[in-house]
Amino acid sequence: MNKPHDRARSVTTAGDAAVSGLLHGLAAGLAMGAYLVVANLLAGQPLPAALRLFALPSESLGPLAALLGHLAVAGVYGLVWGVLWWFVAGQLPVPALLAGPVYGLLLFAIAQLALSAAGTTPSPGWLNLVVAHVLYGLVLGWFSRRRSGPSGETH
Repeated sequence: MNKPHDRARSVTTAGDAAVSGLLHGLAAGLAMGAYLVVANLLAGQPLPAALRLFALPSESLGPLAALLGHLAVAGVYGLVWGVLWWFVAGQLPVPALLAGPVYGLLLFAIAQLALSAAGTTPSPGWLNLVVAHVLYGLVLGWFSRRRSGPSGETH
């Protein structure tokens, strides 16, 4: 366990990690969104319908509101990732580039459980959603690969 004085020598603080995570989450959300839009366009859906997929089925949001909501959630989950990775970066033998996709899959699993509990049926394009969440985590891991943890170690 890291001692409080170890954190004072760290290159980044938890606040820095949170802000970085938020920004990285937005970038990862854009990559995820771009993948999903392209996948749905290739499946023959018009652009507004492809963008509306970012909203929950019970919401009647327009395409732009659905996309902005998706980016907001991506930013918040990126913030969570940033702080979590800051704490565990020096303690895990796994690089961020591998831990990120695992985080993305965990988010997918949590989302599916939440949607099931709410009585929402899974999307027919669930495989695209799995790939999109792995891509989200991969982008987070890519941006996090050289960040210092609380002990100042760079990973």
